[in-house]
Amino acid sequence: MTRRLVILGGGAGGSELAAKLGRRDDLDVTLVDRHPSHLWKPRLHEFAAGTIDSTLSELSYYMLARMRGFAFEQGDVERIDRADKQVHLTGPAAPGGAGAVPRQIAYDHLVVALGGVTPDFGTKGVAEHAVRLDERSDADRFRARFIALMISARETGRPARVVIVGSGATGTELAAHLRQVESGFFRRAGETPRDILEILLAEAAPQLMPGADEELRRNVAARLDALDVETLTGAKIAEITADSVVEADGTRHPADISVWAAGLVGNPRLAELSDFDLDKKGRIVVDSRLRTTMDPAIQVLGDAASLTPEGAETPLPPTAQCASQQADYLASAIPALLAGKEPEPFVYDDRGRLLSLARAGSVGQIGFGRQHDLLVKGQFANAAYKSLQRRHQWTLLGRLRGGVAIFADWISPAKGAQLKLHG
Repeated sequence: MTRRLVILGGGAGGSELAAKLGRRDDLDVTLVDRHPSHLWKPRLHEFAAGTIDSTLSELSYYMLARMRGFAFEQGDVERIDRADKQVHLTGPAAPGGAGAVPRQIAYDHLVVALGGVTPDFGTKGVAEHAVRLDERSDADRFRARFIALMISARETGRPARVVIVGSGATGTELAAHLRQVESGFFRRAGETPRDILEILLAEAAPQLMPGADEELRRNVAARLDALDVETLTGAKIAEITADSVVEADGTRHPADISVWAAGLVGNPRLAELSDFDLDKKGRIVVDSRLRTTMDPAIQVLGDAASLTPEGAETPLPPTAQCASQQADYLASAIPALLAGKEPEPFVYDDRGRLLSLARAGSVGQIGFGRQHDLLVKGQFANAAYKSLQRRHQWTLLGRLRGGVAIFADWISPAKGAQLKLHG
């Protein structure tokens, strides 16, 4: 008997799961996403900076569905009817006209993979004046503002000022990639660069990249310093205005563009979909097999899931690495569950952290057991990036088409590591 599997969200985990299960004879797989194309969220900083070719990194869900044997339904998830096992959808909206009619999709098994968002923590002015890199449209909006600002800076000699709040992967990598593209705004090749871009990376914690190993933090700080990126720690930001970032003590940092990259929480829509048990960050609490606490027919993965391993004090990190591993797990666990079997629990293998710091190179830590991490940099770190990117492309496209995409990336003018281990 064919069972109906519906996956809500086509991010790192949802898209890989659909690709893995789409051609099974015993499953009718439908992937739902509000966007028409797939984009790895960990690469948004590269879109914002303009250091990546979008034609090589975006994939149409409609195309992927035909290639990998699943159905794709574009729309916004309004609610989940657990009693009737139906997902209610609206949209997408059509500019200048009526949107698609509301509809329902029936399921036998459901996977929620709707991702996370950057919270403002109630900070005044974030919603009105800061850019948060949660979606492609955010990156496009930042890029348009940044280009206009840099052209003005070149013509007037007044440096453009960008303040990034949050020194996690997104904030740190964005700062490095912005410095990389600075020289592109000069008219002639070889023209002596002037200082037309000032970048400040502000972090509320006492040190950069809170939670990272001390050796990695020192290495990243040294590379940011070499890129002339100013860093500020212990900065409690109280307000974002149209032209500044304001600390709690009243200190103002002038900003032509402010970027808010302070953490990640569950998508607010999760609280509206059903009566899920949520953690303090708005993520759906799941058991060791990624099942929701109130309905074993619904599983959750990626940034939407809150799984605290046995003996751990905190849930697993909301990262692309974790989502991909959970997709691998569910690809075998879901058929087992539908067959009435109990799969083994999900076990997360922390493979470390990697950052792409543009012309300052790649750096990170790769795990070798729970207590031993190896600091990697240079060509070794770049190789780690490329291997992860290839794995994702192969999963979505298959070996042949994935190989073509890898070759296209290799000859692309956009250089440097293009996939990181954490989101």
